[in-house]
Amino acid sequence: MTGLTPKVFVDFDGTITKVDVGNMFFRKFGNEEESLKAVERWKEGSLSGAGLLLEEASFVKVNREEALAFAKSCEIDGSFKTFLSFCTEKKISVTILSDGLDFYIAEILNSNGISSIPFYSNRARFDATRIEIELPYESDCTKCANCKGYQLLTRTGPDDVIVYVGNGYSDRCAVQYADIVFAKDDLLKYCEENNITYYPFKNFEDVLAKFSKIASSGNYRKRHRAELKRREAFLTE
Repeated sequence: MTGLTPKVFVDFDGTITKVDVGNMFFRKFGNEEESLKAVERWKEGSLSGAGLLLEEASFVKVNREEALAFAKSCEIDGSFKTFLSFCTEKKISVTILSDGLDFYIAEILNSNGISSIPFYSNRARFDATRIEIELPYESDCTKCANCKGYQLLTRTGPDDVIVYVGNGYSDRCAVQYADIVFAKDDLLKYCEENNITYYPFKNFEDVLAKFSKIASSGNYRKRHRAELKRREAFLTE
């Protein structure tokens, strides 16, 4: 036993859900061509994460009822609930961090009988057939609208071992500071290119298989490079 406490943070779109719900939402109710162009500018670094979200939202035409019906149609990884039950049994906190929108996260969780897990995301407010975006967690980061790296730094302490599960571009900031990383898709490639230690996964059954062994041993360890990055972040504040 190390005396350290694990805290699990999980991406939502494409990690808990089977598809990237935010991307589907903006393609379905916005302007697909312009959204794709904006995403490319974001990936190239010429558009900020906040700028991307606000630009995509500016094209959207949908009312609240249509948006919620869309959210209900999106499926989650069935093994996520099993993983969540394991963490609840072991009294390990699980928090969702998303660069997406609150309305579909809440609707999808509720539709799947998941009500106790906290999440932090951007917010959408409906006005007839338009949406207004609120960014409650703005930080110095230009890559993200809701920087998950910033969230990790503000929601963990020196005795916490940070566990992160994700799949995409918006997870890049988070894995810089995470001690135990589970990655797939674009995030896996990013970890390999940047020499960030990770465990590959396809679904939460894979995550549970590995994490349950770590939890059972109680041998939680901090990743040296992640710990240095966290110290560096606090020193530059």
